[in-house]
Amino acid sequence: MAAKARRILAVAARQDQLCALYMLGEKIEDWCASRQGGSSAGVAVLQLRRWYKTYQPEILISENPDTATRKGEKNINILKAIAAESKDYNAPNFLVTRQQRYKNLYEEAEALAERYPDLAPKLKEKPQIWESEPRDVIYFEALSMALQVLNQEQRLRA
Repeated sequence: MAAKARRILAVAARQDQLCALYMLGEKIEDWCASRQGGSSAGVAVLQLRRWYKTYQPEILISENPDTATRKGEKNINILKAIAAESKDYNAPNFLVTRQQRYKNLYEEAEALAERYPDLAPKLKEKPQIWESEPRDVIYFEALSMALQVLNQEQRLRA
C-alpha cells in the first residue's frame, strides 16, 4: 500500500526575501515569496505563521541556521527565528544542511526545472559577477531542501 502524500512546506531565506514552497508529496502545489518576510526575523515569523495557517503542513522544512555558511547575518537570524517558532507547531521541522550536488545553484535550478516544469518560468541564467542574483532562485533553493528531506525519508523506508 502506497503511503499517503503528506503536506510539506519548505521555507527558504535568501537575499532580502522569504519563500514558501508547498508540496503534496513530491508534487508542487503552490509557491510564493515575501520581500517583507525577508526584512527581519520578527516579520519572517509573522509570515511563517500566515503560511502555516494557510497550508497546514504536516512537515516543515527550513535550512539549519547552524550550518548555513553562505548566508548573511540577517538571514541566519531569520532561519534561527523560524526554527524557534516551528517548535510550537504540530508539524516536525526538518532543519536541513544544504548539500551542494551541482557546480552552482543555476545548474541545480536547471535540473530541478526539468523535473518540475511548472517552475521553469522562474529559471534564470547565471548573472555576470557584477550583476545581481535573480530573485527567483529562492524557489529552487526551497525545492532542493524539500527533495533532500523526501529522498532521505525514502531511503529510510527502503
